[in-house]
Amino acid sequence: MKSGVLKKSHLSIERFEKIPRLNLTCLSTPVEECERLRKAIPGSPHIYIKRDDHIGYLCGGNKIRKLEYVMSDVLAAEATTVVTIGCFQSNHARATAMVAKRLGLDCVLVLNGEKPADPRGNYLVNYLLQTEVVPVATRDDRVPMMNEVVHDLEREGKRAYKISLGASDEIGAFGFVKALEGLNNQQQKMGIQFDAIFIGSSSGGTQAGLEVGKKIFDLSRLRIIGISPDDPADEIKKTMSSITSPMLSRVGLEPSFDPEDVVVDESYIGDGYGRRTSLSKEAAELFLETEGILLDPVYTSKAAAALIDYCRNGTFRPEDHVLFWHTGGLINLFE
Repeated sequence: MKSGVLKKSHLSIERFEKIPRLNLTCLSTPVEECERLRKAIPGSPHIYIKRDDHIGYLCGGNKIRKLEYVMSDVLAAEATTVVTIGCFQSNHARATAMVAKRLGLDCVLVLNGEKPADPRGNYLVNYLLQTEVVPVATRDDRVPMMNEVVHDLEREGKRAYKISLGASDEIGAFGFVKALEGLNNQQQKMGIQFDAIFIGSSSGGTQAGLEVGKKIFDLSRLRIIGISPDDPADEIKKTMSSITSPMLSRVGLEPSFDPEDVVVDESYIGDGYGRRTSLSKEAAELFLETEGILLDPVYTSKAAAALIDYCRNGTFRPEDHVLFWHTGGLINLFE
């Protein structure tokens, strides 16, 4: 590596480390090798799992990593109320409500879909927290209603802060720059180097953070394979572009994003968001039978289905090291 590039990398790391964040919970989640899963898929590479299902706030997973940065910004703005969006069983909305309660903030959730007749799953937690919920009919109705709610709150003299879907913006995505920094330290201690990471990619922030982290920590050979559970790949890449450019500028790197350099696979969506497919059902059963690990029906089971399918199709060599990033979301099993 040229000295100029090395200095630029060190400068980017220094700038990244200065970005404020809260310490909400322990995020040093383990990396485990899945030897029994590997044996169940002939010809597979070495398979590992990053256990973000161990993160607190009821398996808050990737949502908590992003909220550490977003909520730090909320407090810096001296906001009194946070407003965010999702569906009625949104993990992000529920995690935001829990963190807001801990920080002494009011929280309003704008949620779409069919309201459960009896509170259950994530919606049950929101109910127990006595979080204000504003229902809307469709996804397209969420942002306009959020803007209306914020306007009303400010008229009442409150200071409102809008948190984007999934906390996936140029602030929240730094949670996965931090996550990749931690993973890099883990792989060095393990004496291995991961060739690829499989991760669910929907609102774009998780994958955007990993892609920015690759540039900051000089991990260019690492492949990040985002698996969409719902939206078209081009739409996710467009969202990622709007997130990564300001992030790269903030750490002193060229704010360039080439969609051709990013992998988002939309082949495993099936009938849409939260709808199981035959492959995702098989993946959930195989992870449970071989490793005793639960996957949720929305995100992780579809990402796991892709991992298994790629392995069966000979995408990787037996000597490769591939990581499956478990992003939590297990309350979706109790909808």
